This record gives sequence, structure tokens and C-alpha cells, in this order.
Amino acid sequence: MQCKKTFSETLKFGNSMHYQAAKLYFTEESSYRAVGRELGITPLTAFRWIDKLGRNCKSFEKIAQELKPRWGGYLLADGKAVFIRGKEYALLLTADAHTQDIPIAQLAMSESKEGWESVFIPLRDRIPYPLQSLVIDGDFGLLAAIKRVFPKIPIQLCVRHVEQFLLYHFRYKYKGSGRGVDKFLEMAREILYAPDLEKWGESVKFFEAHRSTWRSCGLEAEYLSFMDKIPNIGTHFFHPGMPRTNNIIEGIIRILSRKINDTDGFESFETAWNSLKLLIMNYRFHPFSCSRIKDHNGLSPLELAGVDISNHSWVEFSQKSNVINPN
Repeated sequence: MQCKKTFSETLKFGNSMHYQAAKLYFTEESSYRAVGRELGITPLTAFRWIDKLGRNCKSFEKIAQELKPRWGGYLLADGKAVFIRGKEYALLLTADAHTQDIPIAQLAMSESKEGWESVFIPLRDRIPYPLQSLVIDGDFGLLAAIKRVFPKIPIQLCVRHVEQFLLYHFRYKYKGSGRGVDKFLEMAREILYAPDLEKWGESVKFFEAHRSTWRSCGLEAEYLSFMDKIPNIGTHFFHPGMPRTNNIIEGIIRILSRKINDTDGFESFETAWNSLKLLIMNYRFHPFSCSRIKDHNGLSPLELAGVDISNHSWVEFSQKSNVINPN
């Protein structure tokens, strides 16, 4: 039912109206226009209220200090394109593999080395994340940042991305005769999706034993490129519970994208980041309902990280202080 209150009448409700606007916008996935209709305010007022909440949102460091999530240590990293006045930027995300929680994220100019350093340096220095390894898609900027900030941390390349790269290369870049390509791809898949360490080791040795075949087929460059990735393809076999794909974080990006894409672009970097911070906060508190991991359904990422959120409302908790100027 539509609220009949005018804007001036809503001021006496203080923060509660701001919080309700944010809950409608993010949790109910309403538009600013729909929020305005429900609360009896203009869409622009709804936007301004929510933007102020985003500006006043706690940092990822402060959230970690207050809630003390217990993360598993296997971290995934990936980026999502965000458009601001038609220009592409990047939302850089991290996700804990065990809890699917987001320890830290950042809006950056691009998925460059510098962009990812703006994520990893605070993660290393200010957030008590128990980092054991990283799962990535092989992006050059991401890899360069990891080597600088976490030079000794084991890396697992997403095997699905490696396979997709091979398929793309042979479909669009490769100029050879085609001889041996099908066999090359078949043997590469056996390495990428080996069920255990023993089978993986056997598959790698078998692939290496065919080097002369790859050379005679004109696939020497492809062989060497794939072999360079081998040390980071089997990392998960030495870390029980570590995923070998980026599927978890890509699933998180799909969830966030429903709201990001609905906005049809942002008007400024600041307002974009204000909105994204609240979107991520809502995600962290929101229980899963259709997770492929059945034990996760009914629990939020923070609850999976051992946090009792029963006495917290995500919007109220998100704020640095409990007082927001209603104007």
C-alpha cells in the first residue's frame, strides 16, 4: 500500500525512513521510483537518502573488527564492470571460498595492478584475513598485484578459465594446420579436471611425453604456454577444500549484478561506490535460498563465518553513527 505522507511529514521519523528506503531499494530490489511511491517521497529524495547512508557506511576494516568473521583462508578474486556516465570502471571483489563472504572490495579505474593493490594491501595490513591461497582467473593485473603484495601465497588458476582460453585461442587466434589440436585439447582437459593428485601427475607426464608430437604439429608455442601454467593448475590438490574454479565468486557477481545492472549506470564515482558498499553489506547479511551448497541455504555469508547477526539489521549496522541528517 502506498504511503500518503509528504516529505516534510517524514522528517520526524528520522533515520527509520532512511533505513526503510535502503531496505526497499536493496533487499526488495525496488527502484528509486518504487521506493518513493511506497514512502510518499520523490525518487530523487529516495536516491539522496540512500546515497547518504552509503557515504556513512562503515569500512570493511571496521566491519571485520566489530563482527570478527571466521573465514576459511581460501580467497577468490575477480572483477565486475561498472559503468559511470558511460565509462567502464571495475568493482574488484574478494570472496572467502568457505563462507562466500566478501572480506573486502573496491571500486577502481580498472582491473589493473594498481587497482588490485588497492584491495590487497588493506587486506594484508588492516583486515585479519587468514590468507592461505588465492584462486584467480589469470588476469595479468591481478596476477601482478598478487606477486607484489603476496609473493609467497600459493595461487590456483581457475581451470575453467584456462580451458576457455585454450578454446578461444584455437578458434580465433591459431593459424596452424589444425593437426593435433583435438588431441592437445583432450589431454589438456585431463590435466585440468583430474580427479586426484595421482591422476593429475600421470596426465602431466603423459602430456610432456608428447612434446615432440606437439612440435611436429606446430603446437610448440601452445605447449610451452600451457606448461607455464601447470604449477598453478594443480595447487588445489595440496590444499584440501580449496576450489579449482572461480565459480563461487562468479556466482556472487551474478547476485550483485542483478541490482547493478538495474541501475543502468551511475552518475558519479562517489555515488556509485556509496551504492555498491550498501549492496555488498546487504549481500553479506542476506541468507542464501537457492545455493548449490545445501548447507548454506537459510544462512547468510556472515552467519557462515560464525557471526551472530540475530540482533543486527544490516542497514542500521552499516552506519558509522546512528544519526543521519534527514535533509
